[in-house]
Amino acid sequence: MKGLSGMPTDDPAQLRAALNLSGNGILLFRCLRTATGSIQAFRLTLANRKAEALVGLDELAMQGQTPEDLFPHTLSTQIWDHARHVVDTGEPFETEISYRAVNQPHDGWFTLSLQPYNDGIAASLSDITTIKRQSHLIESVLNGSINGMIAYEAMRREPTATGPGELYDLRIRLANEAAARITGIPLPQLIGSTLLTQFADSRESDVLAQYAYTIETGETQRIDSQFTFDGLKGWYDILFSKLGDGVLTTFVDTTAIRQSQQELQKTVDDLQRSNQNLERFAYVASHDLQEPLRKIQSFGEMLSQQPEGGLSTYSLGLVRRMQTAASRMNTLIHDLLAFSRLSSQKQPFQQVDLQRLLQLVLSDLETAIEEKQADLEVTSLPFVLGDETQLQQLLQNLVSNALKFVKGPENGDGETPPRPHIRIDCQRLPGHEISTLPGQEVTASDQNRPFFAISISDNGIGFDEKYLDRIFTIFQRLHTRSEYLGTGIGLAIVQKVIENHNGYLNAHSQLGQGATFTIYLPDETAPLSLESLMDSY
Repeated sequence: MKGLSGMPTDDPAQLRAALNLSGNGILLFRCLRTATGSIQAFRLTLANRKAEALVGLDELAMQGQTPEDLFPHTLSTQIWDHARHVVDTGEPFETEISYRAVNQPHDGWFTLSLQPYNDGIAASLSDITTIKRQSHLIESVLNGSINGMIAYEAMRREPTATGPGELYDLRIRLANEAAARITGIPLPQLIGSTLLTQFADSRESDVLAQYAYTIETGETQRIDSQFTFDGLKGWYDILFSKLGDGVLTTFVDTTAIRQSQQELQKTVDDLQRSNQNLERFAYVASHDLQEPLRKIQSFGEMLSQQPEGGLSTYSLGLVRRMQTAASRMNTLIHDLLAFSRLSSQKQPFQQVDLQRLLQLVLSDLETAIEEKQADLEVTSLPFVLGDETQLQQLLQNLVSNALKFVKGPENGDGETPPRPHIRIDCQRLPGHEISTLPGQEVTASDQNRPFFAISISDNGIGFDEKYLDRIFTIFQRLHTRSEYLGTGIGLAIVQKVIENHNGYLNAHSQLGQGATFTIYLPDETAPLSLESLMDSY
C-alpha cells in the first residue's frame, strides 16, 4: 500500500524524511476501533518537525496521544466527526481553525486538511495567520469606506498553448457593507457568487468586457455615467483596478449629487435668462423712452419761448415744472442705460491709467468744483487691468458724490461750514488685509493676491453705517430729491463695476463727519505668490 506522496508505508524513516520537507505541520493518526469496528479515537503515529514546533512537543512525547490531548480547547468534536467521515468515505475535509502555537503571544490561523491514510488520517496544518490578518485589515478598511467595493477573481476556461484560458465570468471574493447597501444584495449572498449570477444583465452589456480589459492589460478605468440594470438605476462613479488575476471595483452612488447639480444648473440658467431679459428690457425701455422725452423737452422749450403774454404766469409755471420733471427723467434714463451696459456691453480688459482717468473726471467736474470751492488732495494712482469706460464711470460717481453731499451754507449753530475737502489716496496691500462690506468676504484665492486700495474721502454730511446695505442698492436713497438731486443709481453702478473687475468695496462714515469709500482692484501686474497659487487649487 502506498502512503503520502507515494512513499511506502513500511519505511517510517523514509516517510518522516519526506514529511520534514513540507512547510506544513503534518501528523499521522491511526484509528482505535471498538470490537464492532467503529472508530473510538485516533492515536498519533508520526509527526514532522513543523508539527513538533506547532504543538510544542517532540515526536516521541506525542506518540500515542489523541488529537484532544495535543490540541485542547481548539479542535471541536464536530471536526473529529468529519475525521471519521473521511476514514469511512475516503473524502478529504478542509476547514480553518484558530490555535495559539507554543511561544506565540497571539492565536494563529491555520488551514486544517484531513485525508485518509491507511486505517487512519493524515492531518495537515498550513499557517495562514498573515493572510488572515491581512484579510481582516482589508475588510476593516473596506467596511470603513462609504464607497462600495467588490474584489473579483477571474474565472477562466482551460489554458491554451498561447496563454491563460478565456475569461468567462468573475467570482466575488470580497465585498463591503457599502456594496451590499448600494446593490441591495445581502453580503453573504454576494461573497462567493459570480458577476453573471448576481448581475445577469451584464451578459447583454459591456461590463464584463470592461472588467476583462482591466484584468488583461492592467489599465485602470474610471466611468462616471448613468447606469441602469438589474435594479440599479442612477448615476455611479466606478473605478476598475487590476487585483492579481482579477479586478477591484470601487463605486459610489452619485445620483443625489447629480440631481442637485442639474437642479442648480437649471436655476443658474433660469437666473441668467432672467437677468439677460431684464438687462435687455432696461436697455430697450430706456433707449425707446428717449425719443418721446426729447419731444416733450422740445415742445416745452417752444412753449416757454412764446412771446410775452402768449402764456399766463400759471401756465408758464406748469411748463417749467414739466421741463424740470423731463430733465430728471432724462437723467434717470441715462443712468439706467449706463447701469444696463455694465452687463450687456462688456469689453476685453486692457491696461488702464487711473491717474489719466481721474484727470478727465476732474476736468468734467471742474464747474462743480469751482462752484463748491472744493479743495482736492490727490495722490498718484496706478495702472490696472480693466474696462476704461467702466472705471471712468466709477471714479466719476464717487467724486460726484463727494461734491454733492456737502454741508449746507450754515450749520445749526450759525457757523459757516468748512469748504469741501476731498482726498483721493492709494496704497498697495495683500488680500487678507482688505476690509469688505458686511456680508462679504475675501475669497481664499485672493487672500495673498496684491490689491490697490483706492479711497475717496470727504468732509461732507456723512451717513449712518446701519444703512450700508441700502446705499449700494439701485434706486435706494437716504435723502429726498428736494435735499439732494440724484436717481439712486450712482453707487449701484460703482458696486457693479467693482464686481466686473473682481474687486471689493467698502465704506465708512458717521453722520456729520464725512464719508470714505474704498475700492480694491487687483494688481494684475504683480506675480502671484506661492501661497496664492496653492490657495487657487
